[in-house]
Amino acid sequence: MKVSWNWLQEWVDLDGLAVDEVVHRLTMAGLEVDGVERLGEGADDIVVARIDQIREHPNADKLVLCDVDYGADEFTQVVCGAKNMGEGDYVPLALPGSSPPGVDFEIVSRKVRGEMSSGMLCSADELDLEEESDGLLLLPKTLELGRPVFEALDLKEVVIEIDLTPNRPDCLGHMGVARELAALYGRELKTPESFGGAAPWEGEGDQATDAAPLTVEDADGCPRYLFAVMEDVKVGPSPAWLKARLAAVGLRSVNNIVDVTNYVLMELNQPLHAFDLDELSGPEIRVRRAGKGETMVGIDHNEYELDPADLVIADSERPVAIAGVMGGEETEVGDETTRILIECAYFDPTTVRKSAKRHSLHTDSSHRFERGIDPAGLPKALARAVRLMVKAQEHLGAEPKVRAGIAEATSEGVTEPATTVLAKGLSERVLGANLTEQAVEEHLTALGIALVEQDSAWACTIPTYRPDLTRPIDLVEEVARMHGYDNIPEQLPRSSMGYAHTIRPDAEERPTIVSRPDRDVRNRIRTQLLSFGLFEVVNYGFMSPEDLDVLRLAEGDRRRETVDLANPLIASDRHMQTTLVPGLLDNLQTNLAQRTHDVTLFEFGRRYFPDEERPTLALLMSGRKEQHWSGDSEWDFFDLKGVIEAICRPFATGELEWQVPSEQEPYLHPGVQAEWSGGDNLIARAGRLHPAVAAELDVEQDVLVAEVYLDALFELGRREMGYTALSRYPAVTHDFALLYDLDAHYADLEGAVERLATENDEFGRIFESVELFDVYSGEQVAEGKRSLALSVVYRSSEKTLTDEDVERADNLLVDWLEGEVGATLR
Repeated sequence: MKVSWNWLQEWVDLDGLAVDEVVHRLTMAGLEVDGVERLGEGADDIVVARIDQIREHPNADKLVLCDVDYGADEFTQVVCGAKNMGEGDYVPLALPGSSPPGVDFEIVSRKVRGEMSSGMLCSADELDLEEESDGLLLLPKTLELGRPVFEALDLKEVVIEIDLTPNRPDCLGHMGVARELAALYGRELKTPESFGGAAPWEGEGDQATDAAPLTVEDADGCPRYLFAVMEDVKVGPSPAWLKARLAAVGLRSVNNIVDVTNYVLMELNQPLHAFDLDELSGPEIRVRRAGKGETMVGIDHNEYELDPADLVIADSERPVAIAGVMGGEETEVGDETTRILIECAYFDPTTVRKSAKRHSLHTDSSHRFERGIDPAGLPKALARAVRLMVKAQEHLGAEPKVRAGIAEATSEGVTEPATTVLAKGLSERVLGANLTEQAVEEHLTALGIALVEQDSAWACTIPTYRPDLTRPIDLVEEVARMHGYDNIPEQLPRSSMGYAHTIRPDAEERPTIVSRPDRDVRNRIRTQLLSFGLFEVVNYGFMSPEDLDVLRLAEGDRRRETVDLANPLIASDRHMQTTLVPGLLDNLQTNLAQRTHDVTLFEFGRRYFPDEERPTLALLMSGRKEQHWSGDSEWDFFDLKGVIEAICRPFATGELEWQVPSEQEPYLHPGVQAEWSGGDNLIARAGRLHPAVAAELDVEQDVLVAEVYLDALFELGRREMGYTALSRYPAVTHDFALLYDLDAHYADLEGAVERLATENDEFGRIFESVELFDVYSGEQVAEGKRSLALSVVYRSSEKTLTDEDVERADNLLVDWLEGEVGATLR
């Protein structure tokens, strides 16, 4: 939102206030200022000049010689190629040594086709007042010759850009920002001279409703609708003051009618639309829902297929505007327009937002309606627009007539202000500041909130231009803004350790604390993953059907049972995600495109199904994990497995086992994937990305991915942590070479060793660990077999082991493995 300092001055007295101080005060009050631009700075050598004589250029048919007067002792000759000026016209003259803001060169005196040119006559785009223009900028003939153009047009000013949060729609207009400054500095809000007085449609004569009857068929979608009618209109270029004012806030000029609607939009935060009355069938105005199959060509020249949920403005035959979003091309105001109907309405924010999303449109109008405008301010905004439209035609010699009265349809209660009750002392308790009741009253009254004192509270009437104030806590925030956040004492927050909390202030009770242990667990896992060198990403929770195709999911796969979006942000991403893997793969592709090949990512998110949502953690690891003298070491499946086990260690995972999936994941390598489960509890799936999927994504390096199902993990509960004293006796390590079936799993063999330690007390007292360190198959090994090399560690907590102790344990182990899993000593 760009705000003009000069425009603000029409609404509030800013004398004696420095721009930087105001910028700081606005930011501290919640209206964050992104930047400050000083228009016309360094442009004093671009002055007002009058063309006294125009002569043909002797050496060029398309150029002319202009003798111009800018108040100097002599006329100045300038070569010009424009066609729209005449003798006696006032134009901007850039003197030698100046640099107009819309060009990237310095003006110098030089010969043009053999004739001296001492300066340049400027167009609006060369002064950076419009994006493009045809011909010179013609200035009012009342301006003083030689005066700097930006100063003469009241354009030499400061423009403040404010980054507004969605809850402050009242500050999307200059009046709202001025109202805020008046409250902050204790100054009176002014009314511009051209604002007040009798409504321009008061009096006798033809009625506006006679020109076009009004019918509102959907009062929920349009609680209030007004229009005025103006005849004998002359559409043309806007006067310089109007162009300049709009240019200062970044809007281009269209014509004197459309420009006024934009002026009121930026001043009062009230969207308006002007229809060519003669192009309306009937003529008639009907506010209704769109019919099935109806279409409309917008003023952007695109055709829109309307939805029955769209609220439209229609004439007797067809829609002529999508309510609150965009007008139609067939009824827009043009050069031949002589009668206009000026719409001023309040549309339901949700209805406008859904229509805008549905058609992928975001306009200045929809931006404001979506957030909520002031329904009580419509008559003043319409009157302001009509007066300005009359004024904007004076330079064209037009004498437009305003029909008597206005058409109006207003739902009961729409202009009634909201009310709430603020308990005395709540502001002081929540903010921790020493605030008197008088101070609270002064802060809220300055914001236009009417207070009626009760025994222990105030009954508060909220202005209709503040739809964001609905609860007592909202008023506490307003008190904090007015008091100044920097004036609130600093103190450490008080909370119990180990849990995240939600603070709920209540109007009648002290704040309560709600424990969130699941959030605490996530934070612990997050911290652990970050310590492992992974980076957290936060993706949108949407996906496209193509994402599931890339993962090679079967048609009957549950992850194809998606929740569809009615208004997706991106047309292709129309499903809520049923897996987090596509998002991480997209992140990987982005990194690879930027030549970042070592990628380790994780994301907390949800998987959405028609009947449930499942919290999930997704992991991705690819590339090098570290540099080593013997060669770069890359992430492998066992690294991923180790990370998953580490973050799940606080939970009761003792009964879980890594197993070959009963149903393989189609997007994972068939030989490098596993699931971590126990009984019916599936905790995680992990593996290497299938080569076919990697090839389709144009990824040439190994990629490891996993999903950890947090709801199933949390259900396991916490692990009972015990303590075992370290043995002070030495360990004994024995290596075994075992012949094992080629198609058998090592996990079964390891499990057999652990069962022996559990079931045989003699072996269990000294067994410490078993580890696989080599696998061999080929010559010297029988067909259908492979050789597994195991390292078994023995240690006693009671004594130093003897050779006899270890030999008995070895014999027990070999006999047990042969009987349990068919493994024999090689």
